[in-house]
Amino acid sequence: MPVSPYEMWPVPDALELVLAQTQSLPAHQAALEEAVGLTLAASVTAPEPLPPFPASVKDGYAVVAADGPGEYTVLGEVTAGRVPNFTVTPGNVAYITTGAPLPPGADAVVMVEETTPLPATNGQPRVYIGKAVRSGDDIRAVGIDVTQGQQVLAAGTRLEAAEIGLLATVGAAQVSVYPRPTVAILSTGDELVEPSHRPGPGQIRDSNRAMIRAAVQAAGGIPLDLGIGRDNKDELMTLIRRGLTEADMLITSGGVSMGDLDLLKPILENEGQVHFGRIL
Repeated sequence: MPVSPYEMWPVPDALELVLAQTQSLPAHQAALEEAVGLTLAASVTAPEPLPPFPASVKDGYAVVAADGPGEYTVLGEVTAGRVPNFTVTPGNVAYITTGAPLPPGADAVVMVEETTPLPATNGQPRVYIGKAVRSGDDIRAVGIDVTQGQQVLAAGTRLEAAEIGLLATVGAAQVSVYPRPTVAILSTGDELVEPSHRPGPGQIRDSNRAMIRAAVQAAGGIPLDLGIGRDNKDELMTLIRRGLTEADMLITSGGVSMGDLDLLKPILENEGQVHFGRIL
C-alpha cells in the first residue's frame, strides 16, 4: 500500500505557513466609488479637525452662559452652512440651528424648547431664555469627533459603506488600496459533472467548485473558473499552467490522494515547491 511522503499538518499551522508565503499585490489609487470591498493599503489621517468649528447640537439660541435666564434681544440668525457676521455680546442672543457654527462671543446654546418668543422692541426680535446653562452646553467643540492628524482608518481595513462615509468626511477622495486578487478554481475527476447535469452511473455533481467560487466572491476576490479537469495528465497540466499564468492564486479540488489516477499532486510537485502535503 503506497505511503505518503508528507507528514500531517494541523490546519492552523498550515494556514500560518500559507499566509507567510503570500505576497500582497501592488497597491493602486482608487476613487471612493471604486474602493468598496477593497482593502486599504495605507493608513488615512484627518487633514483637519472634525468638526472644524464649534457647532450647535440643537435648534435654539446661542448665548453668553454667564447671562443666565432672562429677556434678551435676538441679534440675528445663524443657519448651517453660513458664517455669522456678528458677535454675541452680553445681554444679547442669536437664533441658531442644528449644525450651524457658533457665532463669536457665544459660549453655549439653549434649546428652543427652553425659550419663549417675546414681542419685538423697535423692530428687534426678543426672546425669554428660561434655563441657566454652562459654557459649552449643547456645543460640539472643534475636534471633538476627530483631531487634526488623527488616524481614522488603518492599513488593512476592508472598506465597506461606513468606512467609505468616513473617508468622504475627511476628504480622502482617492485612497491606496490592494486590487481584488484573481483566484483560479479547478475541480478534477472523471466522476464529476456540472451541477446542472443529471449524474450518470458512478458520477456526482461538482459542488466543491461552486462552493469555492462563492467563497472567493464573498471574500472580495475575482474567481476564474477553470471548470472540471478530467483524469488526463496533459489536460490537467494545461489547465494548471493557465491558472498559474492568468490568476494570482490557484485552488484545486481532488486528485491528491495516492491512487493511479490522482494526477494532480505530481503535476504540482513538478510546477512548484510543496510546503506541506497533508493536513489534519
